[in-house]
Amino acid sequence: MRAYRTLVNPRKIWIRTLVGVAVLGALVLLRYSTLEARVEPSRTIQVHLPLMGTMWNIEVADHGRPEAARRAIEQAYAELTRIDNLMSEWKPNSPISQVNSAAGKNPVEVPAELRAMIERSKAYGELSGGTFEITWHGMANIWHFDDRFIVPTQAAVDAARRNVDFRAIHIDGNRVFLPRAGMSIGLGGIAKGYAIDRASAALARAGFTDTLVDGGGDVLVSGVREDGTPWRLGIQNPRDERGTMLGVVRASNRAVATSGDYERFRIVNGVRYHHIIDPRTGWPATASISVTVIAETAERAVVLCKPIFILGPAKGLAFAKAQGVETLIVDSQGKRWSTDGFNRMFEGN
Repeated sequence: MRAYRTLVNPRKIWIRTLVGVAVLGALVLLRYSTLEARVEPSRTIQVHLPLMGTMWNIEVADHGRPEAARRAIEQAYAELTRIDNLMSEWKPNSPISQVNSAAGKNPVEVPAELRAMIERSKAYGELSGGTFEITWHGMANIWHFDDRFIVPTQAAVDAARRNVDFRAIHIDGNRVFLPRAGMSIGLGGIAKGYAIDRASAALARAGFTDTLVDGGGDVLVSGVREDGTPWRLGIQNPRDERGTMLGVVRASNRAVATSGDYERFRIVNGVRYHHIIDPRTGWPATASISVTVIAETAERAVVLCKPIFILGPAKGLAFAKAQGVETLIVDSQGKRWSTDGFNRMFEGN
């Protein structure tokens, strides 16, 4: 899911001042300015930073308080960094990495915040019939969507899947234990959504309620844009050039998240292998090519994308309705399926 805006160089931090006017869905840039530069009143301040393996973008309508808006954005990014240090399985000293290192050996005491996330993740696993699975990371050694990519054998997939079972996670107070060596928790399917919610909450505590927090294309918008209109968020066409949209979602006080088979993939002998793995089979899911979810929180939007993608149009649409979220599903044939609530917020191309 792409908001209609252009990312700056990820190695630099910029603040952009924007007029609240949309031209063909694109915000009109007034100018770039560095952090030290003067910002005019009644503008939207926008800051990009790389974090959690993706590019983040935070926008705040300053309402004539540019310095306070800058400080609020700094606080939001500090919260994102804190969560990354707590919950990233890619950081060897993080509490979740300590749990993974102790798999099959001993329980590990973790912060209550992390324990609560693991408990919620197990609940999402039950809710989704095992299509949301935080122990997917036990299969990470056979799926690499980079220069190491090879198509694994069925035997390798079957062996790796023996490490995947969220129901086996033991929680006693704040002590978490993975009972089998080789098991591993990966929180990428939930932690980013949670982090988006927390960053937005930090902005609200600082007094800014017209905001956008975008973590790699998963977005939570609060209030309205500077001109009083709803935020407009573009949805990528999964089989077209980047920047070509299926349409635009108009949203306020909602999270919008998208999962697609076009972000990380390899094509071998005409078969597309992508990063959305069905934990029930160990292979990439094939029923959908793109799913967008609109929910009240970013955590729910990000989490529920994957089960809906894996379940496919018929079961996925029923699941979305049962969970009270809105969705657009593009199935493997390119046909679009959507809830009535999604259609009311969507301007399709």
